[in-house]
Amino acid sequence: MRGKDILISGSGIAGLVLAWWLGRYGFRPTIVEKSTGLRRGGHAVDLWGTALDVLEWMGLLAELEERRTRNDRV
Repeated sequence: MRGKDILISGSGIAGLVLAWWLGRYGFRPTIVEKSTGLRRGGHAVDLWGTALDVLEWMGLLAELEERRTRNDRV
């Protein structure tokens, strides 16, 4: 395979996960983002189903569980 350089537009969760997997398989991903900085706000993320499977395949599930937030609210 000749071209292993990959340009990914967007540093959201899909772009970051894609870059991780491509890097694992020998590609050289570069992520570009038009935002000038990190977002300072946001909401908790609810991960379930396939997302948990992907995190396990990436070897990140245990670390995610250690860092999870605790919330009593529904």
